[in-house]
Amino acid sequence: MLTLCKKHEQLGFLPADPYAARITALFKTYGANYDFALFWVQETDGVPCAAISRVDGNLTLCTNGNADFEELLHFMNAVGFQTLTCSYDDMKKLGFEPSDSSFTVKYKGGKSIEKINSVRDYDKRKIFDLLCDCGFELGDYGAFLSDVCLRLNKGTASMIAAEENGDLRACAFALFEGKKSVLLGAVATSPEARGRGFASAIVSEIANEKSEKNVFLFCRNDGLEAFYSKIGFETVGKWTVLRRD
Repeated sequence: MLTLCKKHEQLGFLPADPYAARITALFKTYGANYDFALFWVQETDGVPCAAISRVDGNLTLCTNGNADFEELLHFMNAVGFQTLTCSYDDMKKLGFEPSDSSFTVKYKGGKSIEKINSVRDYDKRKIFDLLCDCGFELGDYGAFLSDVCLRLNKGTASMIAAEENGDLRACAFALFEGKKSVLLGAVATSPEARGRGFASAIVSEIANEKSEKNVFLFCRNDGLEAFYSKIGFETVGKWTVLRRD
């Protein structure tokens, strides 16, 4: 049975994985008081086994291995969605063919990375422009700024930038920080600074800061798996996204 989640404590059963990080961080950011941000918990025989978030039509699914996927499938089709993000295994159990998929990597540490000049409170417009230049589809700057600032203020996200001679060279985010796990992302390096270790340094720095929790990152393509392995990450699974027109 699926019911609306009204309290953050109801999500405490979720595993320490990247999907739980996303769902719990979104709940902490928005709470249960907005129509555009809804959260549900599935129970089987009175035991919680899955959670779903739906924010602006984008679903995230997290399960603990005992979910009722037939019920989840009917529910998702009934509520409707633009995108669904979940693990590769869960996507297959739902019977969907993902639109995009690649590796999930987890931080193990143990790598020594050279320190660089990192900055925490950086010009958001310059960050936005760098991400767009590197191929991220972020939409309107105003919406980006509002979302980022809200999550930064709520403590469910953090940002780090690499600067050289007053110029932005790279950026990275802890996009979603939950109670047990953290999902990093939005890693970008300006074209003229690539290959010089800026991204390695700031990703390593932010991962080490969060290392009391499980720290994950979704590789954007298979070619980045080797890059992250060099700075202390290992492949632990596959993420998937389903997009609907």
